[in-house]
Amino acid sequence: MISTILLYFLIFIFLGLLLNFIGKYDLITISVVYVVASLFMYFVDIYAVVYLVLFFGISESVTSLFNKKHAQRTYKNLLGNCLASIIFLIAGAITEYFSPGSFIYFGVGALAGISAAFSDTLSSEIGYLSSKKPRMITTFRKVEKGIDGGITFLGTAAAALGALITAMFFWFVNTIGVNLVYTTKIIIVVAVCGLVGSLIDSIIGGLFETKGYLNNSQTNFLATFITGLIALLIMTI
Repeated sequence: MISTILLYFLIFIFLGLLLNFIGKYDLITISVVYVVASLFMYFVDIYAVVYLVLFFGISESVTSLFNKKHAQRTYKNLLGNCLASIIFLIAGAITEYFSPGSFIYFGVGALAGISAAFSDTLSSEIGYLSSKKPRMITTFRKVEKGIDGGITFLGTAAAALGALITAMFFWFVNTIGVNLVYTTKIIIVVAVCGLVGSLIDSIIGGLFETKGYLNNSQTNFLATFITGLIALLIMTI
């Protein structure tokens, strides 16, 4: 018990230092990260938390490297990317109480939401470097860079890279035998949903965000929530 508490403490200290170093986040934003990490630690496992660290670390590094003019991310951005996963974790815990063994489906949905946020972040930041104008995903007409719903080959490839990183991470965890719960089916579902979620984000952005009906955080929430639902449904098949 003491060793587990110590492990939690060290992980959260590391998270705080990492976020402060790579993004200069404020206390509220770091606290939100702590809450998300705590829920994944409690309901899933430490490897899900490591995946969160991977997500935050790579996303911020890519942003700092390729898009120095990007506005500072706040707790609203983090909630947009992670709130859907929190809902899946809590819903899974409630469902597990009435139907033992059902949590795994919601857990995969939660991880799929994070995977979608990861792929979408890479797609947005790296895709902006494309030498060609993006095309609106809903009409395929050329649009200016930065327009919500615009996609490029480079951005889509970056989203696929995010999905590949996700697959490799959980495959490694499973291969070294530290957590055999991450079966091949789960790995494929979570990884592929990352790419799918990125495209869903673009579709929602093109249909609603460009018209002012939604802001970026709301778009991210809807995209990650829909992605999580897709993963959950696939797991029940």
